[in-house]
Amino acid sequence: MKAGFIAVVGRPNVGKSTLMNKLVSEKVAIVSDKAGTTRDNIKGILNFQGKQYIFIDTPGIHKPKHLLGEYMTEIAIRSLKDADAILFLLDGTQEISTGDFFVWEKIQSSKKPVVVLVNKIDKISDEEIEEKKLEIQEKLGEGFKIVFASGMYSFGLPRLLDALEEYLEEGIQYYPEDMYTDMSIYRMITEIVREKILEKTRDEIPHSVAIEILNVAERKEAKDKFDINIYVERSSQKGILIGKDGKMLKEIGSEARKEIENLLERKIYLTLWVKVKDDWRKKKPFLKELGYSYEE
Repeated sequence: MKAGFIAVVGRPNVGKSTLMNKLVSEKVAIVSDKAGTTRDNIKGILNFQGKQYIFIDTPGIHKPKHLLGEYMTEIAIRSLKDADAILFLLDGTQEISTGDFFVWEKIQSSKKPVVVLVNKIDKISDEEIEEKKLEIQEKLGEGFKIVFASGMYSFGLPRLLDALEEYLEEGIQYYPEDMYTDMSIYRMITEIVREKILEKTRDEIPHSVAIEILNVAERKEAKDKFDINIYVERSSQKGILIGKDGKMLKEIGSEARKEIENLLERKIYLTLWVKVKDDWRKKKPFLKELGYSYEE
């Protein structure tokens, strides 16, 4: 067995989570079209032909505006230090931007081997692919592998695995072969609820939402019961999330419950509560309660 850790990094919204879910053939990370969807490092484990690829999906590296943003960027940067190789994602439909350069500077500081993956090639022509190769050479230089792929449609993923194989360590296995993530079930449940909110809301609400499991009642003779708090930063956001006659919250709860039941393979009761926690993204003690903290 060969195994290794690959940090999947890039600016927000370049398709990191979609790519990782496709690689491990499981829904490990939630996905939305909102920048900043991923808030924590999430491991996706692929066992393939005697090799174990451990992909670390990271929050988009960016210049933070609050303590939550600082946490997200810090843990993404820390993943560079611990990885055997770095997979740097670029959006093939866009020019290399200042946001990409910001990430590239952090990658170069790590002095780890790099594979540059140009994502979303299903949306560009062969001519544009050749132009992208030239742009990468001009703006980022040389000395690293370049792979073109589509995380959405799985194009180019075998080439990606081939490019990463040499960075795996011989004679080691970190996780059992039937394991596809090390994320806890409770964390996955809170992420499912947050994903449903991301799908149904816009503007500032997706970024202002935090999820906490308040109580779990496991019952042998009845369905397990989950009580979950949804935190927002302002009363107006609470009203939007609940919706007229509670319609929005009911839709979120119904869709989340179905997905949680598929995950747990059993029926459950799910109760959602919306609470206001002023400026929670700027409050270190509350962030720590939610698990958004790291050792200095």
